[in-house]
Amino acid sequence: MSKKTSLSTELIIKIDGTKIQDSVRSQVVETTVDQHVFMPDMFTLRMKDEKLQILDNGPFDLTKEIEIAASDGGSKRTVLIKGEISSLEPYFGEGMTPELIVRGYDKSHRLFRETKSRAFLNKKDSQLAEEIAGEIDLSPEVDATSTVYDHIFQSNQSNLEFLMERAWRIGYECFVDDGKLYFRKPPDNATAVSLRWGHELISFKPRMTLAEQVDEVVVKGWDIDKQEAIVGKSDDGQLYPKIDESRNGKDWASSFGQGKLVIVDQPVVSQAEADALAQARMNERSGTFIQAEGIAYRRPDIKAGQMVDLALLGSRFSGKYLVTNATHVYSPEGFRTYFSVRGARTGSLAERVRDKKPLMRWPGVVTAVVTNACDPNNWGRVKVKFPWLTDDAESDWARVIGAGGGPNAGFCAIPHVEDEVLVAFEHGDFSRPFVLGGMWNGQHNLPPVVGDAEQPLVSTWCSRNDHYIAIHEDHNKVEIKTAGGHAINLDDNNNTIEIKSSSGLTVTMDSNSNKIIINSGGDVEIKSSANMKLESGTNMYIKAGGTLNLEASGTANLKGAMVNLN
Repeated sequence: MSKKTSLSTELIIKIDGTKIQDSVRSQVVETTVDQHVFMPDMFTLRMKDEKLQILDNGPFDLTKEIEIAASDGGSKRTVLIKGEISSLEPYFGEGMTPELIVRGYDKSHRLFRETKSRAFLNKKDSQLAEEIAGEIDLSPEVDATSTVYDHIFQSNQSNLEFLMERAWRIGYECFVDDGKLYFRKPPDNATAVSLRWGHELISFKPRMTLAEQVDEVVVKGWDIDKQEAIVGKSDDGQLYPKIDESRNGKDWASSFGQGKLVIVDQPVVSQAEADALAQARMNERSGTFIQAEGIAYRRPDIKAGQMVDLALLGSRFSGKYLVTNATHVYSPEGFRTYFSVRGARTGSLAERVRDKKPLMRWPGVVTAVVTNACDPNNWGRVKVKFPWLTDDAESDWARVIGAGGGPNAGFCAIPHVEDEVLVAFEHGDFSRPFVLGGMWNGQHNLPPVVGDAEQPLVSTWCSRNDHYIAIHEDHNKVEIKTAGGHAINLDDNNNTIEIKSSSGLTVTMDSNSNKIIINSGGDVEIKSSANMKLESGTNMYIKAGGTLNLEASGTANLKGAMVNLN
């Protein structure tokens, strides 16, 4: 094997910007730096500490900054990691020289330290990444995105978990390297590290598989404004290796017949978002066409998220591959780099076992409190807050469930501000809430008509102003009453209908006696702008306690079989 290379295996370790002493450096037995596109980079130093001087006196200690780099003995260096020490692990084995293991991560581990619940308004994903990078003093290296979201909710998630979820939806990479937060598209034509099998490349084990290859990815959603389906499509994967293989995974798989991946459980709000999600998932599938593991000798310049250009592997496998993770190991056996090619997959055991999508899910229902009921679109939506989660952020506009809701139809009762309501989420997406209904509690009592009765026997709807409709199962009647005291009673027990004013005026319809009784404590006027006819099947009585006036502006006719005038 040729050992000719521009980089030797000399390591440079700095603590808080100062190179460690040679006496300490000589005790380091093994150094491992694990770089990953989708997880925090990690380092491990294992060293002898016979007299426990390093453990007791340093220079390694918790929270200190560390830099591990490789040098060619001159001015050229490759930084493997800039991180922070997070653990010290002394090992006191029986009959052994004490050892000290020092571990830590790049600064992205800070993004895991706290979960947050907050809302972002009118933001792009790229703007989210820039804002969060600034919160922990990382320089943002961000590829701009175009879609502006009215509302994005970070629901009890760490910043990195939240950003990785956003990145997953649009097919971006999200990682920290050399003090920078990267939120970007996977590199395409980036400069590649050249490796030759039998020279720098010790071994390479690729696997070409059609297990997840599809002809097309389709994302389906619903546009609540236009009331029509949203359909995003992609049939062009972008993460195939740049090799001389004559056919890509999609073309090979088409020989088995049509294969389509249809996604319906990821809510989308626009055509642009559906297209981006479809492209991201097509890219992910294309990245599984060739998965590989490789080992290189003395090449610390291999980095996760960058390309390697492999040669002498035959025409089908020679070419450029995107490195998903790279593990650099310095040991008495020398300096080796173990790298993997997995496209947009992490390669973790949890992902393999569960095929878990990196999205926060909220199954079931939760309680919330209404904060805004003035929907600018006049769709009857409300905004809510989740006091058990945070008081500092409210939801996006949530549609309210209404019985019989349809075009110009249905029962409409919009919750008021401060009402407690029950909320569910579309496909478990916290950013897509629906209000199922309001609830009574220790501060909000039942309507009085219900509270004063045997509750299961009374069904009621009562407004905030005390107008109500009550259905009494026990008395077999329906009662409609205004706050001012006007009422209509439909009584099946007594076979009556009564209309009553707040002042006591009544109209009673009695089915038992077939009577209609109008009772007024004052005047009664009956007016018609056209003809009026009063007719009785038997006798008719008109009686006045005072003067009786019959008046016509035209002819007055009085007719009967016999007319008596007293």
